[in-house]
Amino acid sequence: MRGASIAVMRFAFLAAGATSATASRAEPRAPAAPPEAPRLEGYSSYERDTIERALARLGATIEPAPDGKIVEAVDVVPLEVIEDRDPAPRFLNWFHALSRPYVIRREVLLAVGRPYEQALADESARNLRDLSQLSLVLVFAARGSAPGRVRVVVATKDVWSLRLNTDYRFAGGQLEYLFLQPSEQNLLGVHHAVAAQLALDPGALSLGVAYAMPRIGGSHVRLKTDLNAIFGRETGELEGSSGAFLYGQPLYATSAEWAWEAEISWRDEVTRRFIGAELARFDAEATPERDGIPYSYRSDLLVGRYVVTRSFGGGAARAPGVKHDLSVGVEASRRVYRFDDRSGFAPAAVAEFERREMPVSDTRVAPTLRYATYSTRFLRVLDFNTLALQEDYRLGHELSILVYPVTTALNSTRSFLGISAAAAYTVPLGDGLARAVVESVTELEPSRIADASLEVRARVHTPSFGVGRLVFDARLLDRYRNHLNRRSQLGGDTRLRGYPTGAFLGEDVLSANLELRTRPLEVWSCQLAGAAFFDVGDAFDGFDDLRLKQSAGFGIRFLFPQLNRVVMRADWGFPLTRGHREADSLPGDIVVTFNQAFPMLPADE
Repeated sequence: MRGASIAVMRFAFLAAGATSATASRAEPRAPAAPPEAPRLEGYSSYERDTIERALARLGATIEPAPDGKIVEAVDVVPLEVIEDRDPAPRFLNWFHALSRPYVIRREVLLAVGRPYEQALADESARNLRDLSQLSLVLVFAARGSAPGRVRVVVATKDVWSLRLNTDYRFAGGQLEYLFLQPSEQNLLGVHHAVAAQLALDPGALSLGVAYAMPRIGGSHVRLKTDLNAIFGRETGELEGSSGAFLYGQPLYATSAEWAWEAEISWRDEVTRRFIGAELARFDAEATPERDGIPYSYRSDLLVGRYVVTRSFGGGAARAPGVKHDLSVGVEASRRVYRFDDRSGFAPAAVAEFERREMPVSDTRVAPTLRYATYSTRFLRVLDFNTLALQEDYRLGHELSILVYPVTTALNSTRSFLGISAAAAYTVPLGDGLARAVVESVTELEPSRIADASLEVRARVHTPSFGVGRLVFDARLLDRYRNHLNRRSQLGGDTRLRGYPTGAFLGEDVLSANLELRTRPLEVWSCQLAGAAFFDVGDAFDGFDDLRLKQSAGFGIRFLFPQLNRVVMRADWGFPLTRGHREADSLPGDIVVTFNQAFPMLPADE
């Protein structure tokens, strides 16, 4: 049959050639120009270069209109960490594991023999970008062996698998936080991760181990676990421990109908509050002398939950629609806080510290019922959280409501009805977007509203122009009932740069940030960008206590796709509001850490 097809094709070719020759004798004309290569729009120069390399490796050309054509093959093109365009010797590739093609292929939702659907290609790319072992992910179509056929090309770039994962915060000339995790992130090329880990802050040192399996066997079930011992830095003694165990199957695709998850975590430690690297002190109003009570108390947290989700809807692949998720489960938590070191402090001062600054102990056991609905439309963008790498954000509506009745009949501390609700809407602005979010939590006891909060957030990424784009972010958190005495910090690497980390503490938060982010400049495949910012905000106790602080500054952003998708940044902020002790640190604070200063999480996190 194949020989017959080739014969027919040859006959058609010769017939076409004869017809063309006859026409040329009748009316001479110029030779036809070669077909123009399809334009690769919406990609960064780094991604366009990657597509061209993948096509060259396969000896293929891109298919500009693949929808509806039959998939004849799925070609995985895994790129080494160090390529000829990268600023490092290529022999380093000997010392890490490259992702096995089947590990990449199993995340692809397009199947051989089925029509190509762009929505499934986009969702496959989103799933692959969720894998920490990959920095660059591109899923596109190449021309097949016949006009009605295409090949799916999946080009991925591994990050260094045998690595020292790090996170740190360097501000005010001091190291405020350090996280080190020597690990193998791609054990045997199948994306299992095994690691030791160290976390250091001004008060404690944590040492532990971790293991993660994104897929167990050929299933979609994942497992994560870690265990840590916590030591006091001053005493060197064991202060506590922390750990977590997660086992379950997420909603891995729009078409997935079931998900379930079991999780247990604990953290037993001494909680301390620092302003910069200095332990904060509390001065009580109840005593005339300066008390100097350290912000240091014991915390014992234990949380367990099990939840099952049934997902409905989603629309056709070519016409994204709406999803509806219904989840039922059970959750139990115990949170105990106590102040042990009372010696040398007036009882009235200690009582005031416990009442004003410490969270309230609470135990709860409750069934949970959650309903969520959301759009399945996404916007693909560049230069939001990362640089020169594709990102996807959900468009349209997101709505969820969680109900959890808590009762003392199940050994809870108190009886109440908890209702948590959230709503968001996102619209595209060219290659930018605008998002508004409202969240509320209400816990109703029989005779009062014990805890209630309202949080409003707004986010705008303007369309890109000239040097880059503007990013505006605003947040208001109002805990207008606060039985559990929850508190939030502001300052430093958070949303008020230029002030010491954790400089401001309160039950309510108001912040606004405006940042100009430049387009990245590619240097040997590494990405470099700049930023200028203006921050406003405060953490306060009630609006009568609100005193807005301001700061401004500039920074730089780095991305090394050989190592991570995560941006590394350095920001130099200058406090502009005088009259505060925290602002006396001119010429400001320099913060060096990871992630954008106020990253926008994907919609499904």
